[in-house]
Amino acid sequence: MSLFFLSACSATPPKEQATPSADIQLQTYYDYALYNPNDQQIVENTQSLAKQLADSQVILFGEYHSHPAIHLAQLRLLEALYQQQNQISLSMEQFNRSQQALLDSYLANEIGEEWLIKQTKAWDNYRSDYRPLVEFAKDKQLTVVAANAPREHVRCIGQQGLGYLEGLEESERSKLAQDFTTNDPAYQQRLFGNAHHGDSEQSKNHFFAMLAWDETMAESITLQLQSQTTQQVMHTVGNFHIEQRQGTYSRVEQRLEGKKVSSLVAINHSEFIKLSEQQKQALGDYLIVVKSLPVRYQNKANQQAEFKHIKKQSSKQCKSAN
Repeated sequence: MSLFFLSACSATPPKEQATPSADIQLQTYYDYALYNPNDQQIVENTQSLAKQLADSQVILFGEYHSHPAIHLAQLRLLEALYQQQNQISLSMEQFNRSQQALLDSYLANEIGEEWLIKQTKAWDNYRSDYRPLVEFAKDKQLTVVAANAPREHVRCIGQQGLGYLEGLEESERSKLAQDFTTNDPAYQQRLFGNAHHGDSEQSKNHFFAMLAWDETMAESITLQLQSQTTQQVMHTVGNFHIEQRQGTYSRVEQRLEGKKVSSLVAINHSEFIKLSEQQKQALGDYLIVVKSLPVRYQNKANQQAEFKHIKKQSSKQCKSAN
């Protein structure tokens, strides 16, 4: 999810579910079910989902990073949306604004993929999970928006707060959203959970850092939708940023008053069957139900070692905002 909060191959042909929700069967990590919590029905496939999303200007597709079924569904949905509305753009959390020129150069065949990956320090799972999306967009000559805020600026906001922005040159300041809505206690509570200490300076700064991602992605999506070439935007983003219509979701709605925003939130099948219908509706506009990924840590010492490494990376000192 962030520096501050931690949150494959198969011979089996990918399957799309078309069964009642109580009978969802997920055999492989490429299987998924699409669920509409409003009518409590399984959506037959991504083509059917695309039809239901035809009047949505923004589709926020939440993900568990590196989950094969989710990344497969993202590609299928982008294809289906394109078939019915070719004035669509792909927006991605996985690239930030400082990398837009490189991404544009790649899409224009001015640089190769290896140069793109190395120069943008692309996510480790780019080749397996995000390459198909980018290549589809490249083939169809679609815009790909590098929507996120640069990680180095987000890290410094986490240390110094929003005052850090005041010391940035305009060329750097433009890589983050101009406006921040900081009064959001429900989202702040979900971020910190039972460990919430909202009055501490450190907690506030960590929350502002999360907002730097949400606000910048929302602004990037909005700016693209306001262009003359785009009627619809699909945005790939970590699940936390859009769950319960908070975070990026709410910030897009603020900026696009009167336009329809829809979310597709990922949920593990084991969690899905425990939720009431009211809870499912609160989670998102649509759900993609998937198999749980393998347990990250069986050994607590391994987990603590990883936390220590991440904490060390996030504690690198930033230049003073002044």
